[in-house]
Amino acid sequence: MKRGKLLLWVLGITLATAGGWLSVARAADVPSDFNLQVTPSPLVTTVKPGVQTTVELKIRNGSSGTEKLKIEPRSFTFNSETGEVDLDDTTSPTIASWVSFSAPQFTAAPGQWVTERVTFNVPADAGFSYSFALIVNRQEDPSPVEGARLIKGAVAVFTLINVDRPGATSSLEVVEFKSSKGIYEYLPAEFSVSFNNTGNTITQPYGNIFIERGGEGAEPLATLPVNSAKAYILPETTRAITANWGDGFPAYKTVQNADGTTSQKLVWDWTKVSSLRIGRYTAKLVAVYNQGGRDVPIEGTVSFWVLPWKILGVLLLIVLLILFALFMLVRMIVKSIRRRHGKHSGQKSENKD
Repeated sequence: MKRGKLLLWVLGITLATAGGWLSVARAADVPSDFNLQVTPSPLVTTVKPGVQTTVELKIRNGSSGTEKLKIEPRSFTFNSETGEVDLDDTTSPTIASWVSFSAPQFTAAPGQWVTERVTFNVPADAGFSYSFALIVNRQEDPSPVEGARLIKGAVAVFTLINVDRPGATSSLEVVEFKSSKGIYEYLPAEFSVSFNNTGNTITQPYGNIFIERGGEGAEPLATLPVNSAKAYILPETTRAITANWGDGFPAYKTVQNADGTTSQKLVWDWTKVSSLRIGRYTAKLVAVYNQGGRDVPIEGTVSFWVLPWKILGVLLLIVLLILFALFMLVRMIVKSIRRRHGKHSGQKSENKD
């Protein structure tokens, strides 16, 4: 296979998912389905050079038949511009000779959990961090069935290793903190934080974005978690992490369509009428990362506007109609007064005559 091309492999994982469950979609039109679950994912650990370290990876066979499986390390790269992972299913990583498995090949019955012990023997002259994937797939591809599609199934567990040795540094900076628009008609407002790892170890930022209206020290209207997916930032890479503020009236919501697709729909939840958002707002980023046992803060600020012009237009029209009605009412009153005054003046003139 060419680099970065997984021929009909079903990979249900992303580097942003931490401590979660990993499932691969069932393959269709093959002798038996293929469904594996693994935990943890990604597999993250810190090792000391010259010291053997063993971690456990649990694999469950969710297929309907017994699976003969194998586990192998493979290389991947991360594209900072696109945020995509390029997995090479044919090339072993440089750390491959330092990685061993309790059972490189194993058999799992339907519903069975298998514990794979992964051992790292990192030499004294190792680098500061390593990232690669552990591929779990069948020992042999199933035989093709005439007139049916053959789908090869696999699970990739991204593995992140920090080496605890002198010279290891954690350093993270915010390259850019922005909102997707300067002016929104309705919420949600989307924020993007681009973190750049300038150190030589794998880092995981976390924190909050505070939405405020008014001056410094104003009470936050909302608190948004930063990096709720627990993404890791690899050394010498930049990664954009997003957050949304959607607590408004009205607001666009993601809805499920009858055909199974999703779309954005403007929802008028009248129980949230007090959350009508109009005016200028400020989003303040307060994030931290671990640096040698202490949390280092990193901050950023961005301003944006929420101007629901359709609502404002209707309100303006109502105000204009009210003012026009008041004008006509005052005009009628003035005319009536003038008529009465003119009639009264005429009667006085007749009396004088």
